[in-house]
Amino acid sequence: MTPAELAGGPPLDVAVIGGGINGAAIARAAAAHGLRAALFEASDYGFGTTWRSTKLIHGGLRYLEHGDVGLVFESLRERAWLLATRPYLVRPQRFLLPVLPWTRRPAWQLRMGLATYDLLALYRGVPGHRRLSDARLRELAPYLPAEARGGFSFFDARVIAPERLTWELVREARQLGAVCFNHCPVVAIEAPGGSVEAVVVEQSGQRVRVPARAVVNAAGPWVDAVNRLGDLPPPELLGVTRGSHIVVELDGEPGHDAVFSTAKSDGRVFFAVPQDDLLLIGTTDDRYDGDPGAVQPTAEDIAYLLEEGRALLPGLDIRKERVRYAYAGLRPLQKVAGGPEAAITRRHAVIDHGKLGGARGMYSVVGGKLSTFRPLANDVIERLLGRKAARWEAAAPAGWREQLLGLGFDHPLRRHLRRYGAEAPRAADLGRDVLCLHAPGLEGEVRFAARFEQAATVGDALLRRTGIGWAKCRGLCCHQRAAELLGEELGWNAAERQRQAAAYAAEVAYHLPVEGTIDRHAPGPG
Repeated sequence: MTPAELAGGPPLDVAVIGGGINGAAIARAAAAHGLRAALFEASDYGFGTTWRSTKLIHGGLRYLEHGDVGLVFESLRERAWLLATRPYLVRPQRFLLPVLPWTRRPAWQLRMGLATYDLLALYRGVPGHRRLSDARLRELAPYLPAEARGGFSFFDARVIAPERLTWELVREARQLGAVCFNHCPVVAIEAPGGSVEAVVVEQSGQRVRVPARAVVNAAGPWVDAVNRLGDLPPPELLGVTRGSHIVVELDGEPGHDAVFSTAKSDGRVFFAVPQDDLLLIGTTDDRYDGDPGAVQPTAEDIAYLLEEGRALLPGLDIRKERVRYAYAGLRPLQKVAGGPEAAITRRHAVIDHGKLGGARGMYSVVGGKLSTFRPLANDVIERLLGRKAARWEAAAPAGWREQLLGLGFDHPLRRHLRRYGAEAPRAADLGRDVLCLHAPGLEGEVRFAARFEQAATVGDALLRRTGIGWAKCRGLCCHQRAAELLGEELGWNAAERQRQAAAYAAEVAYHLPVEGTIDRHAPGPG
């Protein structure tokens, strides 16, 4: 269905703006409750905050410091649900927490915090924490500082590809009857009589007015910008912070364990997490007031992460020559005055603009975490329906491991393809030739992305469907071939294939820059 065809039908019950993890979840929940729903994403699904996170599905151990027990409990409940229902995408992750001279809390407080964490989790889905002696910690992580005096291990979880989790929610929303468009920005919200009447969207250069009784703004860092598209002046809702990461290549594989600690220089929470054969190091937490589309890691961010990485992991020889790329994402948090960035609540809020003197039928979502999209979506649906939303359940998948093993691929390729779950054979059947040796990935994945997953650009395919762009090559060893495959699927001529390949190179250069190439004053790609 096109936007024009959608406009020709009855008014939408709800138009959802923003195709990140939260917008996709809201569209799915709306469709599941029988609402006539459409999702409009200006770029590609998961492009903003979702795509550029630390990729952790965690309860928020540090939130206990701020007394937000309710958020931790909710997050741990959702972690258990995701581990049970999306095991091919969400996996248990063991963290090592060394006790260092600069650790903010003494060992006894850490033990109490971890015990509370286990209790709130009700031991669902992952083992409890353990105390580690000096010898045991050194055995598990010989690369840690000599000053480490034992520590702890505890489990959280990690999502292999948040953008694929987002796509799965989009796919389920479509199966339930929602209509979902990517590369289709909303350019106006009409509420001439004080109530929402329509949204105006743009696709392929054409503007279409789509009648709608309600609008949910789930545009993440763009929430305030989207609200300014309406007929009535909106409140400023966001207090955005930037989180930057670096991805480094080591002499060997990074192993299975992640490290959780505090930065030596400023006490911020600090992670080092294996990402296939690379190591993800992050993150920063600085206020950001610029254009959300122009966010980049700064040179100062990279220097900070390198310095702290060397302090925490001296045995891994972390240095700038090993940085394969960096990236930065934005946290669309609730606006507060003053105070440290880390203390800003990660709780979500659903704003009813009609109750604030704005347009009736207009709602905005701010805050939230990668792992809490389900309760957030239910909160939105309860506002729309005026009653309690039905439980959102899903059955544990069956047979995906056997299907993956049955493909006959080696371990690196199986590890890559598990992100598709039971869909892996369908993707592989469209082309078993290897597209990228670094991810690794198959040509059939690109065809699958175009044919069944609404991929419309090389970036959509390599960065947000296949995950090939997250490899150390950033997809630049195969983007020309990917453009050819997409061209065959989408009808591109030779000139368009070259344009698309060049656009991908520019997208990667900006959003996954190599250390030393960052110009913080440069405009975003396009």
